[in-house]
Amino acid sequence: MNYTTVVTDIQNKLNEFVKIDLKELDEVKLLNRIDSKYIIHISQFVDLLEEIKPDYKVLKIEDKLIHTYESLYFDTDDFTLYNYHHNGKADRFKTRYRKYVDSGLCYFEVKYKDKANRTDKKRVKKEEIILELDDRDKSIIEHNQVDINALKPQVWIYFKRITLANNNMKERLTLDLDISFKRHEQSQAFPHLVIIEIKQDKSSSSSAILNALKKRHLEEIGFSKYATAIALMENVKSNNFKPNFIKLKKLEEKYGRHSE
Repeated sequence: MNYTTVVTDIQNKLNEFVKIDLKELDEVKLLNRIDSKYIIHISQFVDLLEEIKPDYKVLKIEDKLIHTYESLYFDTDDFTLYNYHHNGKADRFKTRYRKYVDSGLCYFEVKYKDKANRTDKKRVKKEEIILELDDRDKSIIEHNQVDINALKPQVWIYFKRITLANNNMKERLTLDLDISFKRHEQSQAFPHLVIIEIKQDKSSSSSAILNALKKRHLEEIGFSKYATAIALMENVKSNNFKPNFIKLKKLEEKYGRHSE
C-alpha cells in the first residue's frame, strides 16, 4: 500500500465525520491548555479514525478536510530555545510564523510552556511570513532569558493537518501528517508518521481518543517538530531525544515507510 492510497482512504473516512467550520471551532480555541502528544504509523490511522468517529467533528474549510500548514521557527544562532527544550527547562517558549495555506491566514506565534506543563499561546495576525521579527512580534515575547533581537529564522516545517473537536466542544485534536523539515540545503521527510496532539482545558480520562490510544498500547511522547528538526540536522546535544528516535525507528521497522 503506498502513501497516495493511504491518504485517499483517510480522506474517505473523514468524509463520514460530522463537519464544523472555523466559527464553531473557535469555541474550543484552548489557547491556555494541557497538551499531550502521541505518534502512530499512517497505516494505523484509518482504523483509529473509524473508532473515534462517533465522538468527534472534523474542521472543514472551503471543502477541504486536510489543510496545509507552513511554519518558520526562530531561535538564536546557538539554539538557545532548542537547548531549553532539550534540557527540560520548565519555563520556556518557542517562536514561529505560521501560515494556514488554505485560508490564507498568517500569524506570528509565541508558545509558552510553564512549570505546571500548561501551554499558553499568544499571536498577532500578519500578512505573510517574513524573515525577521518586527516590533509588534517582539512585543508579545514575554521572556527575559533570551535576547529577542538575536532570534533568527532557523528551520521551515511543512505538514498537513486534520483538526477534530469532540462533540461537547471541550477537547480539540490536531492530527499532523506528511511532515517535512527544511534548513538551508538540508531536508528531512516523514510521510509514514502521524503526530496526534490532544488539547484539553484539563486532563480528562473520558476522552475517546485517549481510550483508543490506550487500547493500542501507545504511550504519550514529548515530541516537538522544531526540536526534532534541529536535532536531526544540526550538530547539537540531543541525548534526551534519543528515546523518541528509537520509538520512531521501531514504528518504521514494524510498519515500513510508505512510498509515494
